[in-house]
Amino acid sequence: MRLSAVDCLRRGLASLWANRELVLIQWLQGFAFTLLLAIGFGLPFVVLGYDLSTTDVLADPSRTLPDLLPRAQGRLPGLLAALLGTLVLWLLAFLLHCYVQAGTYGVLLAGDRQALPGAPRSSRLFRTFSWRNFFGWAGRYGGRFFGFANLIGLCFLGWGLLLLLWMGATLSGAARWGESGAFGIGCGGALPLGFLLAVLSLWYGVAQADLAREGSGVRAACRIGLEVLGARLGAVVLLFVVFLCAFLAALGVVALVALAADLLLIQQPALRAAAQIGFTLLESLTQGLLLIALGGTLVALVRSETSRGAGSPQVA
Repeated sequence: MRLSAVDCLRRGLASLWANRELVLIQWLQGFAFTLLLAIGFGLPFVVLGYDLSTTDVLADPSRTLPDLLPRAQGRLPGLLAALLGTLVLWLLAFLLHCYVQAGTYGVLLAGDRQALPGAPRSSRLFRTFSWRNFFGWAGRYGGRFFGFANLIGLCFLGWGLLLLLWMGATLSGAARWGESGAFGIGCGGALPLGFLLAVLSLWYGVAQADLAREGSGVRAACRIGLEVLGARLGAVVLLFVVFLCAFLAALGVVALVALAADLLLIQQPALRAAAQIGFTLLESLTQGLLLIALGGTLVALVRSETSRGAGSPQVA
């Protein structure tokens, strides 16, 4: 049966509550992902002799960049090893993200399939989480998510190249025709580029919700994502806007409370630092909660469309 955007949202929230352990897993994955990226980024600078505990290499690039070449000349083998280590760490972070996404969407899709169709009657019907199920889905469909992430990365890379081309054309127009030419080229290119970015982002979210379906794959999920996006564009845009507004509202509330605590504890550095860490953890947990709810909502939407014949007849 076809579900409204509101019913999909209700099913997503019910799935979130029934499988709330996924929020903790999402938070741990985000923490490990950020840590691996940070270690990988700092490794070459440590080999070059920078003390990252006292030096912020990104704070003043005009001082850091000229100093890199003299430092690298005497440490070339170590620098190459560090760069290789950086690539390995970043690849591990990417694989970890895909692995956790596969397990998460496997649990969400199994829960939506298990529950009765239509508006949710009880969140207990969506309960499918167990560590065995999570790791099982992650191991089974991690390769799909890895392939899809590479594909979507290439798509966004292509968009970035178009962005650079547009910026170059704008600068060239400014040099040849002045401000009016740059304004015309800039406005003429900004609208299609913005529309393309929005479509890619929506398609990525919708197609990912189908990857954990039995019989799906990267090509099938991409096709179904486009079909669902074309058939239910209004519902998809509405759901993304709702979750974006919820994220911004939660971010604003946490920021205001953090600012108030920062002002109140200005004379107590230890408590101030602890409060900042606590608010950062709260913000990341809120983000994980909204991501799981959005994932469950999109799973419900995609399944409601594929079961009506919009995609493959085999529906998980």
